[in-house]
Amino acid sequence: MGRGINRVLVSGNAIDDARFLETGGGAKCATFRVVSERHGGKSGEMMTTRVKINVYIEALIAICKTQLVKGAYVIVEGELMTREGARGEVTEVRAREIIFTDLFD
Repeated sequence: MGRGINRVLVSGNAIDDARFLETGGGAKCATFRVVSERHGGKSGEMMTTRVKINVYIEALIAICKTQLVKGAYVIVEGELMTREGARGEVTEVRAREIIFTDLFD
């Protein structure tokens, strides 16, 4: 099988402040959700998408602690991850880079 590219860009507003926690293995993590709107469907109505973002890079976690607040507009570049959760399959983005901007306030 050939090597694939797993890269995704998500932009939108943070739904809530970031939560900071440690995994069972002791790794630090920041997690937050982003909401994006897009045109979709046959009639072109606005559709809302919510995406969970996980941050494991310590430098990005530190930036999230000082800059990420509810309503902040962010652009997140990362990889798409799927895992089994308590309520079934969960799809998330593991962040590699986060851009904080007030461009769309």
